Amino acid sequence: MRKISIGFISPYDAMVPMIEELKKEHVDLEIVAKVGNLEKGLELAYEMEKQGIDIIISRGGTASLIRESMALPVIDVHISGYDLLRSIMLASGHSKEKKALVGFSNITLGAKSIVSLLEIELEVVTITNASEVDPILAELKAKGFTRILGDVVTINAAAEFGLNGLLIQSGREAILESLEEARRLFRSQQKNQQLLRIMRQVLKKREQDVLIATEEGHVLFENWTSFESTPLTKKEMEDLYKQAAHANSFTLKNFYDGEQPYSVRVDTFSDRDGKVISFFFKRLFDSVQKLNGVIIEEVNHLPSLVAESPEMRAIKQLLEKPVVGNKPLVLIGKPGTGKQSLARYVHAYHRKKGAFVVLPVDVLGDALEEIAFLQMSTLVLEFPSHADHTAMRKIPELLSIVEGRNVQLIFSFLDSTAASLQEAGIHESFTITLPELADRQDDVEFLVRQFLTEFHQSFGTQAVKVRDDAMDELKKMQWNGNLDELKAYVKKLAVIERDYVIEKSALLKVPNDSPVRQNRGSLAFDKTDTLKEIEKKVIEHVLKEEEFNQTKAAKRLGINRATLWRKLKE
Repeated sequence: MRKISIGFISPYDAMVPMIEELKKEHVDLEIVAKVGNLEKGLELAYEMEKQGIDIIISRGGTASLIRESMALPVIDVHISGYDLLRSIMLASGHSKEKKALVGFSNITLGAKSIVSLLEIELEVVTITNASEVDPILAELKAKGFTRILGDVVTINAAAEFGLNGLLIQSGREAILESLEEARRLFRSQQKNQQLLRIMRQVLKKREQDVLIATEEGHVLFENWTSFESTPLTKKEMEDLYKQAAHANSFTLKNFYDGEQPYSVRVDTFSDRDGKVISFFFKRLFDSVQKLNGVIIEEVNHLPSLVAESPEMRAIKQLLEKPVVGNKPLVLIGKPGTGKQSLARYVHAYHRKKGAFVVLPVDVLGDALEEIAFLQMSTLVLEFPSHADHTAMRKIPELLSIVEGRNVQLIFSFLDSTAASLQEAGIHESFTITLPELADRQDDVEFLVRQFLTEFHQSFGTQAVKVRDDAMDELKKMQWNGNLDELKAYVKKLAVIERDYVIEKSALLKVPNDSPVRQNRGSLAFDKTDTLKEIEKKVIEHVLKEEEFNQTKAAKRLGINRATLWRKLKE
């Protein structure tokens, strides 16, 4: 007997590694795993259907959307008690935040029991309809909640409100259950699947794009070869149907997909359950122009920005001011200090709707023409260690292209060459110099927690916590590569760790090139420093360690607050 072909469409990335691992244990199944949520997931389902997939497995709203739109059988991966427990324990690690879980009763009933039993500070809110999500999130935000647990739709909605989201993921047990359900369903659907595959093959050989729908607009069947989905709007389809119904015959009309023309033939016929409309599409010629050198992405979620240190707290407060989202922004910092992450934070926090574009200046000249046709709201220009004067001369032309288009320019520099922007015509801008990781030690612990959360969400890693003595060792290391180096090392630890806690012994097993920071907190004096200059450096150093609390600093220095204030003024 042949293998059962299963298309596994996960609404998030972290489910895929688990599926790939389980494939080895189920030799009677041929599993293809892809990532796509809602409409993207539906597109993948159509593609899998063309490739002869027998059954689709997905989760939540994506599974429901695919089930409503396709003839293929669809199985929903459920959320088990183990899944809830894992997510709630991860959320409890963010102890400084007010947290809430928002979901339907199938999730919240179990969550309430776990929260009560383990005495965890977590608000559990039950919804009965997806339309309730936005009002509830708005109310939670007003009450000071900052982290939301839920499904993909809830997490996406939370991002729109500027809230941090933690996705409740389906674990190994739930995936195994869905695979078993696929076996049972396949036995009862095999004949129907065979007929559908034959029909697909016939249409593929004829290179025919077709959509068949009911009079009410419910899609009964789709097949796409030249198009990814219907290029027509809902109104255009309604108008074509009315013309065909009025003429009591077929209707043929030409349209343009950008600059590419295509024709549509519309026929109507009656079925015992009502009228059916068929739309047949045909490209008249194919010409695809690809952008060169431009990186484009949609930033739909508010990125986490760790700002426990005084330096980053001040930067975060500045970034969140409304005026910062409307003027050019200059970011200066060494490699790995997080300039691109800060740019994404600005884009998401100020709710910019267009694309987020990152462009190295060495391709600026070649990309200006493409930029003129690009729908974006944030353009990040990345400069090398020294300003490229040829690129600088292109900036006035770039300004004329984006003028009046509500596009924010963000300039990313490795050093202080940002002053050259004045020569390029940028006079009103905000400049932020990002501190190195060595200068924001208060952030290290929270950065490690954030990275562990990201790896759990992206790769399904187990570790959710670092033991205190292991964290102390991480803080002692000299991270010359800044956030990038720390993140890469934590990723190694998370990938090899099979338990929930990373112990100090794990650090010994994973090699790290970063040396241990010597003389932590020591002061550097110049040979020419006077006694007064040395005294001032000591005072400034103690103030920084005490987070600029003058009372605490004065106590450590053995002087009163008035004397400290006077010495600072000298």
